[in-house]
Amino acid sequence: MSGKGIDENEIEEWFQEEIEDSDKDILTTEVTIEEKFSISQLKVIRTSMDFTLHHLKQSLEEGDYINASPKYQRRHRWDIKKRSQLIESFLMNIPVPPIFLYENDYNQYEIMDGRQRIDTLRSFMNNEFSLRGLEFWNELDGKRYSDLPLLIQRGLARRTINAVVLLAETNAYSDDDVDIRQILFKRLNTGGVQLNPQELRNALYPGRFNELISKLSRNMVFTKAWGIPPKTPNESTDPSQELLKNTLFRSMADCELVLRFFGIRSLITQGTLGSLRRVLDKTAKLYQSADEEEINMLEEIFLKSLNGLHDMFGEDLFIIPKTGKLSRPLYDALMVAYSLINPLTLSPHDRVRESLNSIAPNSDEYNILIGKGNTTEAIKERVELAKHILTS
Repeated sequence: MSGKGIDENEIEEWFQEEIEDSDKDILTTEVTIEEKFSISQLKVIRTSMDFTLHHLKQSLEEGDYINASPKYQRRHRWDIKKRSQLIESFLMNIPVPPIFLYENDYNQYEIMDGRQRIDTLRSFMNNEFSLRGLEFWNELDGKRYSDLPLLIQRGLARRTINAVVLLAETNAYSDDDVDIRQILFKRLNTGGVQLNPQELRNALYPGRFNELISKLSRNMVFTKAWGIPPKTPNESTDPSQELLKNTLFRSMADCELVLRFFGIRSLITQGTLGSLRRVLDKTAKLYQSADEEEINMLEEIFLKSLNGLHDMFGEDLFIIPKTGKLSRPLYDALMVAYSLINPLTLSPHDRVRESLNSIAPNSDEYNILIGKGNTTEAIKERVELAKHILTS
């Protein structure tokens, strides 16, 4: 199931626009190739260590040694067959690619690459799944770790995986807008599918604000509006296949939609500079250290806009009149505009709907409100028009 009218190609276009806009935002100066090479080097201290699988499992469970929070994980995980084949590789003593760790503090690490491998090893040794689809060890099909003969359990626990540990420093090339972890994470990620911008933020900026974004993305009004399966009691540990197949959920585009509200609002209220991608990066980083009181305030602002607009539009929330299609630009404009106006100035619901319906396709107003432009000026103009519609 996809979001209503939102298919996989459209989600890819969303993220690609964001990447391209960010590339255009990079300022260049007149320097020679030699000078650029000289000032653009990252100073990376690299060491290597071998973990036995037993030691790795212990390190993950201690929590303060290797940061492997589930919040760090992308939403589409390896299937059982791929996980089982990794375990089989260790049983056969086949070399497995190294994992990459980043040293945040002395003897404290976060995983830059290899999360699926690490999560698979931890899960299997905790008896969380049974082996399936093995090629050479088909005698073990259907068995969990605790079902294996003791000799094989001990042999597997003694197998090793190599970890490359990085400690990066910058020089004159870097500024406050450059997050070295972001560069390393993006470049080192060797999975079959590269992390998209929101998956990258999810990995780099864990904390209360990131948890709030995930929470709001599972709000009943929000999921219904965007055609995402509703929240279920056990989805954090056992999400349904229907949910994992949903394009918006699987790609974390639902979380980015929530983040866009806060990012665009800060762009307008605080004058945050840069491309939209940089604005979203800065917003995620800014609120990473937010305290509980600030998080509660941000949640209230978002829900006030979401619920207020739902009261106005009902089933037609964020849908372009006359086309029946969901619109991200319309969502951005209405949500942020609603949060910035005095509730006493809101027009009656039927008048707001009438005002929006009266905008003719391909008119200047239509192109402002529904257009794909992500420049700062285009976004500000879009929000101003939405404010006018809400208070007309």
